[in-house]
Amino acid sequence: MLKLILEAFISISGIAAASGIVYNNDELHIVSDNSNYLYSYNLAQQHLSKTILLEAEPMENISKANKMDLESITFDGNRYYLYGSGSTEKRNNRFIWDGKKVIQEDYSKIYTHFMQKFGISKEDFNIEGVVHIDDRILFFNRGNGPKGINAVLEYNSKAEDKYRYTPIELPKLNGISTGFSDATVVGDDIYFIATAEDAKSTYLDGEIAGSLLGKISADLSSKPEVFQIPENHKFEGITLKEKTDNGLIFLLCEDADTEDAELTVYSLKVTN
Repeated sequence: MLKLILEAFISISGIAAASGIVYNNDELHIVSDNSNYLYSYNLAQQHLSKTILLEAEPMENISKANKMDLESITFDGNRYYLYGSGSTEKRNNRFIWDGKKVIQEDYSKIYTHFMQKFGISKEDFNIEGVVHIDDRILFFNRGNGPKGINAVLEYNSKAEDKYRYTPIELPKLNGISTGFSDATVVGDDIYFIATAEDAKSTYLDGEIAGSLLGKISADLSSKPEVFQIPENHKFEGITLKEKTDNGLIFLLCEDADTEDAELTVYSLKVTN
């Protein structure tokens, strides 16, 4: 049984509604679901910078109907990849950032192919986490639609005919169903977070009942192990900070469903 210790790590002014996070080289890179910026925070200098992803007005606190809904950021060792949720037509963007230049891509064809191939309705399609493993891209669909589809949708960038659908059964938390909210790779395993939100909609928010940490093998062959994260947070981003002799330390960000531009990043110590 794993032991989980949750603590506040740092507060950052200027970011609201954080939905994805990557820690790399003493910097935090953060996406927000209602912003057209990629945020980068240098921990040593305590400095926040913004990279423009898409020029449009407004750039922040964008309305639910118009936002790109960027829900995931992942790093492959060279470049950062940011993904929209795909839950509406305006949410199909992928951005690639190498630290200098931003490339925008339309991912609607791949998202549509997932829905058509695996019989997922638009109301049930909602990508909340993405990880890259070699040529594989794993998309974590959040089960907050009518059918509650928590699944990993796999796309191979070098073998486009290789699409795979892996349903994942997640437990309820305080009587409320949980759904994927992000994932990150650690060695041969994937650690994911899932939140319990009392709303059967990929569009509307609901009452929060807490979050889970889960672990599954990177080849998706194992059943998930899940553990309740202390306190009552809607965690939407997870990244590995460091490995220790006793276990792992993750950094988590949350979407507090407010427009307050003050983000608290939490550390989650995981030990045996």
